[in-house]
Amino acid sequence: MSNNSIFLGNRREYFEYELLTLQDGYYSHSSYITDYIISCTITLDFSRDIITSCSINMRNNDTINYLEDLIRPWYCMIVDGITYKYPLGTFLLSSPDKMSDGKIVTRSIAGYDLLLALDQDKTTASSSYDAGTSVIDTVESILTSVGTWVNYYVEASSETLAENMSYEICRSKLFIINSLLNTINYTPLWADGNGVIRSIPWSDIVNKTWEFEDNTESLYESGINLKLDYSQMYNKVVVIAAQLTADTEPLYKIWTFEDEGLTDHPLSYTSIGRYITKIFNSEASSQEYVDLRARKEIRKMLEIEESINYKHAFITNRSNDGLPYNGDGFLFKNTLLNANATYKIESLSYNLKVGELVNTTIRRVTGV
Repeated sequence: MSNNSIFLGNRREYFEYELLTLQDGYYSHSSYITDYIISCTITLDFSRDIITSCSINMRNNDTINYLEDLIRPWYCMIVDGITYKYPLGTFLLSSPDKMSDGKIVTRSIAGYDLLLALDQDKTTASSSYDAGTSVIDTVESILTSVGTWVNYYVEASSETLAENMSYEICRSKLFIINSLLNTINYTPLWADGNGVIRSIPWSDIVNKTWEFEDNTESLYESGINLKLDYSQMYNKVVVIAAQLTADTEPLYKIWTFEDEGLTDHPLSYTSIGRYITKIFNSEASSQEYVDLRARKEIRKMLEIEESINYKHAFITNRSNDGLPYNGDGFLFKNTLLNANATYKIESLSYNLKVGELVNTTIRRVTGV
């Protein structure tokens, strides 16, 4: 991983807004509506079910179908005479309030990434999946059932369900998919800047996409908020996967900081002399995935320990995407704060206005 040098020098930035319409079952470019946009903000939070949202204020445009069309904002910059463009999300439109100030008519629009469609699409009958069913094949089948326009990338896996799984009527397809993915310790679905719905296996190794080193490139503001939060701490997890087969012991795993090699951590049993235990129920597909889930939950606790909130210039290490992926992180160094570690991206907010900075929260990942 190396920093993309085009972001380290002078740049001229601007924003564009693309309108996408549904044609022959697929979304495609219709027009640019940049001249209609008055303001736009984007928020992303990996702890939410629908991860990315936006708020748009725009002059009224009666050619837009607010129930069907999509809007895709683009961050654009010119460096050394070359123009670079990065999509910042693909949004379904909701609540298009219409207002008049006596001179012009405007609309205030709430937009949500394409996971909203999966959340709104509820099953009309109970759903059952037998033990031995391919998890990824099932997930892809559900995604396809939402509509031909759905574009997705779910990393391949040969894992199958270890037990029968059932969901009651009127469960959202987003809930069912994320539940199935959790059995093999994949990340919940997220939608990238181009609107591709994604999921990958969870990993304790953060994908470091950028290095911030004492602001040597003047990429972030000096005001930094470093927060320590022990209110939800635990140092021991028990993961239990109930087995439906008669006379079969449940799969389970007990895991501690010491098991993870973190005996010296200030919250470990060795340090504080007591266990603080948290129980997780799981529909994991095998003992291997129960074990991995236990490690994942201990690692998530480590991410609670320390967070940094700061403002920085727009950056990306991808050639055609302006949003972070689930599992992306930064190497963050700041001598005054005694910070020198890998931090996982938790959330961000961005006012799409020339000269504005991205407000990002990152959480420290201990042991990386």
